[in-house]
Amino acid sequence: MSDWLQWMDDWRVKALLLCALVALLVMVRMLRRVGRWWRRQRPARLNPKLQAFGEPDERMVAERRKQAATILATSSTGSIPGYHIIEQIEAVYVDGFRRPDEAIEGLKATAAMKGANALINVRHEHSTTGRHAAVGDAVIVRKMSDRADDSASAAPNENDSGSGK
Repeated sequence: MSDWLQWMDDWRVKALLLCALVALLVMVRMLRRVGRWWRRQRPARLNPKLQAFGEPDERMVAERRKQAATILATSSTGSIPGYHIIEQIEAVYVDGFRRPDEAIEGLKATAAMKGANALINVRHEHSTTGRHAAVGDAVIVRKMSDRADDSASAAPNENDSGSGK
């Protein structure tokens, strides 16, 4: 052997090198575990192309809820009891939500952004990707007043009784 490798002939040196190697492997494994734990504590980073499918941040959810609260009524039919439809704005479609209630909330927010105060013909569907979508017609409605209903129903009765005399 070479002169510079003669120190490796001693068994104590070999044992010390083996212990150092084992200790190094144990430290690497511990550092990997600490690194994994550290990454789990942080929010997930998504690829920018996939961010549309990730969790929405709290600011966006709060804004969506605020806009959805401006919708007075929704209906799965073409009319809303107690309301008169003034104008139909347009059909609205949203998708990519995790739950049906989130999809309906997103539909309400989208309709509110377009100037509507109600939704008719509302339905939601579950896609094959596990996401939920909702569709409906954004409309502007006005609440029917009880007094107008009473006067409208009273007017024909007066005419009928007046013509009978």
